[in-house]
Amino acid sequence: MTAIRLEGLTTHEELTAAGRSTIYRFLAEAFAFPTPELGDAVASGRFRDELLAAAAELPFAISADHMAAEPAMTFEQMAGEYIRLFDVGPGRPPCPLYEGSHRRGRPKIMEELVRYYEHFGLRHEKGDLPDHLCAELEFMHYLSFKEAAALRAGTDCAPYRLAQRDFLSRRLNRWLPKLRLRLEQLDPPRFYLSLARLAEEMCHRDVGFLK
Repeated sequence: MTAIRLEGLTTHEELTAAGRSTIYRFLAEAFAFPTPELGDAVASGRFRDELLAAAAELPFAISADHMAAEPAMTFEQMAGEYIRLFDVGPGRPPCPLYEGSHRRGRPKIMEELVRYYEHFGLRHEKGDLPDHLCAELEFMHYLSFKEAAALRAGTDCAPYRLAQRDFLSRRLNRWLPKLRLRLEQLDPPRFYLSLARLAEEMCHRDVGFLK
């Protein structure tokens, strides 16, 4: 995913929105199929350091336990664990990264998500599924970026904040706890378990902040 960046932010509100946007970007990239670059960042500790630096801009605290360092794991091992947990299994993956796999009524969920995205001028490419965790996290990254941009321009940011609050309440906060509980039963590596816990806590605390 290409990061969205905004230069010249100065106020506390602008930096807070940008910090939240950065965390959602980190989460979306980390839940995608791993790349050698991600593997290097995790192994070197750079991923954790950059995540902690971004978390310093948040208007709430994130538990440090969720960012525990990962024992040495090669890129090949990370890719193998990702496939084992999220990509393969009899009928479906052991821990699917799709909202519709953790809640009833997937067709309706997909329809609602497409409406969310299209309302803000976003369209999924062919083959992408709107209820994938990465897609939902990227949407939060986009909305919080637009909030920061509106604050920087001195325009109304309320529509973006309301959309974030609504999206977290109706979507991510309803199924991330189920994802985390299922993952805990699968003996995952620390990195992916910490990531699931961090995503759950981030979304829970963020909706409280937005309210």
